Amino acid sequence: MRQWLIAFTIILTSLLPFPAYPLPPEFCFCQATPIWVHTDPPAQHEVALFRRQLDLATSATDVTLAIFADTRYEAYLNGQLIGRGPARFSRQHREYDLLPVGTLSAGSHVLVVRVQWAPNNRRSESERPFLWTLLQSGTRTLTASGSDWQAQLLTAYRSDAAPIHRWNLIGPTELVDLALLPPDWQINGGTGTWRSAVPVSPSPATFAPRSIPQLVDVPVPVDVIGTGRFDPAFIPIEFAGGVEAATVPLTVNRQVVLTFLGLDDALTRQLTVNGQSLSWQPAIGRPPGIVTAQYPLSAGSHILRLNGLQNQPEGWTILISRDGLTNIPPLTFGAHAGRRLLLAPPQPDLHVVSMIGQSWQTVRFQPGGGYLVLDLGRTVHGRLSVGVRGAAGSIIDIGWDERLWQNVIPLPFPGPLHSEWNQVDSWRLDGRSHTITTIDTRAGRYILIAVWSSEPVELHNLQVVEERYPVTQIGSFTSDDPLLNHIWQVGVDSLLPNMTDAYTDTPWRERGQWWGDAYVADHINRVAFGDHALRQRGIRQIGDAFTAEGVPAALAPNPGSNRMLDYGMLWVQSIADDLRLTGDLELALEEWPTIARFLDHLSTYHNPTTGLLDLPVGLWSQTTYLDSSATNARYGQSTAVNAMYYGTLRAAASIATALGETATAERLERTAATLRTQINRYLYDQTTRRYITTIIAGQPVPPGPHVQALALTYEVVPDSEVPAVADALLTLIVRDPTRANLQLYGMFWVLQGLSNAGRIQDALALIKQLYGWQLAQGATTWWEHLFADQYWFASRSHSWSGAPTWFLSTVIVGARQIGTTTWEVIPAWQGVSTASGKIPLSSGFLSVTWEQPDCALRRVTIQAPTGTQGSIWLPPPTASTIVTLNGAEIWSATYRDPIIAQDSNNRLQITISHGGIYTIEQRQTCTNIWLPMIQR
Repeated sequence: MRQWLIAFTIILTSLLPFPAYPLPPEFCFCQATPIWVHTDPPAQHEVALFRRQLDLATSATDVTLAIFADTRYEAYLNGQLIGRGPARFSRQHREYDLLPVGTLSAGSHVLVVRVQWAPNNRRSESERPFLWTLLQSGTRTLTASGSDWQAQLLTAYRSDAAPIHRWNLIGPTELVDLALLPPDWQINGGTGTWRSAVPVSPSPATFAPRSIPQLVDVPVPVDVIGTGRFDPAFIPIEFAGGVEAATVPLTVNRQVVLTFLGLDDALTRQLTVNGQSLSWQPAIGRPPGIVTAQYPLSAGSHILRLNGLQNQPEGWTILISRDGLTNIPPLTFGAHAGRRLLLAPPQPDLHVVSMIGQSWQTVRFQPGGGYLVLDLGRTVHGRLSVGVRGAAGSIIDIGWDERLWQNVIPLPFPGPLHSEWNQVDSWRLDGRSHTITTIDTRAGRYILIAVWSSEPVELHNLQVVEERYPVTQIGSFTSDDPLLNHIWQVGVDSLLPNMTDAYTDTPWRERGQWWGDAYVADHINRVAFGDHALRQRGIRQIGDAFTAEGVPAALAPNPGSNRMLDYGMLWVQSIADDLRLTGDLELALEEWPTIARFLDHLSTYHNPTTGLLDLPVGLWSQTTYLDSSATNARYGQSTAVNAMYYGTLRAAASIATALGETATAERLERTAATLRTQINRYLYDQTTRRYITTIIAGQPVPPGPHVQALALTYEVVPDSEVPAVADALLTLIVRDPTRANLQLYGMFWVLQGLSNAGRIQDALALIKQLYGWQLAQGATTWWEHLFADQYWFASRSHSWSGAPTWFLSTVIVGARQIGTTTWEVIPAWQGVSTASGKIPLSSGFLSVTWEQPDCALRRVTIQAPTGTQGSIWLPPPTASTIVTLNGAEIWSATYRDPIIAQDSNNRLQITISHGGIYTIEQRQTCTNIWLPMIQR
């Protein structure tokens, strides 16, 4: 009956007309109309401005702005920013923002909304641009979007701007002509003509209020680490695109040899001088992919011509030497700002850029091509804003990246090193003072600011803010090992830029809500911040993206062909975790039909002989991923995949139990038990006491580390074989980070598996080797892979790499939340001599400090919040053991307090029934071994 009701609700919701609005009437968007500037097919990038003047006869209190826009918006009231949004969305389900405005006095007010149409594959499932908004004071409507609003396209933004990523993962670069964007645009608009907004009809979708908080801007400290000029011997030439050929006339006053710099590309080789081709060679000392050529010219006039531009809408860039030129071509404002930053040779120089005042708050660039390099300390997801003053026609390029080329300058457009990438925005000045920033966010550790001007240009009030999820760090970890302390915090620092409107894989290259990445990120969140809403929103978005046949979505929105089964399994496990941590039956009930379809889909892969999942060989995006170096384990009858499947069946059983589906839960547990038996029957080699990696077409693949790790993590291994499998795992791991066969995503399961096997010291040694090595290479956030320093396309800020933070809090400190109001503490008592830390709970935090100064004493102190209960676990006692709680004896050879008991492994469990501060001491006589002295 329950499943029928769920299905009926889903069908009914999908039939609701646009908008399907669940709020009470005072917030009904039915009073508003979706609007845009025109009804024509939109360009690939449009920026529009909408304006409404309010004339209030009386003051309005408790004013709220309900707003949604595709793709993103900024709302201004009387020239002041009041909010940005919306959160990433799918085609079927969207969330509007509710921005608190407060009280509006009687009189005139101006509401302006800037909307950027920039659909991309990681944050929006877009079909057409529109704005939809409603301003209310209680039940009083102050204004609603409609044809009485003013609208204009902001032509200051190039609609043909080059994308940041060729795969449309993020959106366009922002190329802005400030002559078309007055400084007071937030009130009066751009230079275009205001027109009446046009009602439009977006496709039907279900709308609901935003389920996560608005993101916040956090100021980021900025260090200036480099200044200089681009080699003044060269000038950039920007050829316009979309034409068959473009020409540039050159005049030289004497015989010269003209030098050219360009990208190693077929289009560059189309360049001719007076109809003659050039001979291109690699440019020595420059980034790969830059080539150079020379051509002798006599005094007089010459023609530079570039053919083949009809297929290059963004144009092309060439640098030429200026020696002997009498007509220096002006720098034009092209559609791709990154190429000139890559081609121009940097020359460090302390005198080109000067500081006026303190802390680089006002910076003056001398005439020519000057640059400034900023270091944010770690990868940041945010915006730079700065006031600018300079001559009309001057150009400012601002690019972000995660690394430096030869420790000098970032390459926000790295050319062939990462040919799809170009994170460079540009502004053409108009002689007035402006404050410039981007509508969308950017990401990186380093920022390159380049100024191209024949006159001085000043920047002032430079600020960088990180746009991120509004969390406060509650968790902590401290031990007597400084390296481990550092590693714990870097995991948190790596998560922060990846907590936005979703758990993202990396803030830099992609910003996708991949669920494998989110699964690890959420574990770090649990010990650092304690938020649940971001996980729940992600679970819903991923669930919405499953197919009707139960094929999982690896990411959302826009999963496309990315349908990895392991990411689907982790999605089920996340729902079980959420249910355990929050008790939220509503979410589990909502997703249960999708879980059931997914489990049915998984069953189609059962091998009829073994009963194991048997996956066809194929792309990782269509099968499983597991880890960057787990390629052999992704297909066939894989130990790793089947171990995760076992864990998923048990997670689904726990969800079914909570939902009252007892028969289903029992069936799933029986299926899981049978699967465990079959894994050990067909995939465990009794001779070597190792799990083989997989069986493909009847052929076994030799053991690897990942399969041992997942078998241990999901407790597939028989108790008697755990030590041998743990030994195999440790033996199979290559410890040299430069030759690693285990990567950082897979470390989550390796650490969990070693923890389950009791191999704490070995886990810590592995953490120090692989993560200490990254720190030694200069990492301030964790890399995507251990070889991320070798490839420009690899991320240096990946959320899936932070497993040590989770491990150090839950295994070394031993603090774990196990229910909505319950916790347990299992100190490691090894690896370090003392450890302390906090983890967030729904009603506060759990604080744990333990120390083991010698073999005779273990001491642990906990502080638990009111309304919680938990257990503290101690190692098995000896005959001499005495345990005290806040100084009172609760265990000895002659006394047993009712609050302490022993389990089947002889461990001691102390039950704490309410919050408070507790100190437990376990004392016992040290065991001395007498060794006779041998005299010779």
